[in-house]
Amino acid sequence: MKIFTHLSPIILLFSFFISFSAKAENSLKPFFTDGCTLFVDGTPSKPGLWRPCCVEHDLRYWVGGSTDDMDRTDLKLKSCVQKIAGEHWARTIYTGVRAGHYSPIKNKTAWSWGWTNRREKVALNSQEISIVITELKKLKLDSEKVSMDEFIKNNFP
Repeated sequence: MKIFTHLSPIILLFSFFISFSAKAENSLKPFFTDGCTLFVDGTPSKPGLWRPCCVEHDLRYWVGGSTDDMDRTDLKLKSCVQKIAGEHWARTIYTGVRAGHYSPIKNKTAWSWGWTNRREKVALNSQEISIVITELKKLKLDSEKVSMDEFIKNNFP
């Protein structure tokens, strides 16, 4: 029994540390984008044609959410590209993104990549949405032709 008496304070301290670190607030890492990851941002004659669609897609992957949110995000990318460049490019990009979900090689910008603590594919809670909106308002993506106000309104009404 003497061993347990000596280990007791250590176990309590360890338990406190685990409990405290599990409750530590999650935050977002700095956002970055490479446009259309592993794909071109436009056609040879219009090089950045659908890049804004990809940047918005990257923003949504940065913050993550549920599996349904991810599916809707991929469909929004497809719709955005379709409006700008037509069905062929939209279908090609969408197919590539969806195939990437099943690839054994994972990109560092996978769904919910922005959070400092790993999170499951579940809906963002109100505290996380507040963090997201605060961070989004700090971003200046005018050069990427992305309006933060519109992005927030369309994704976090």
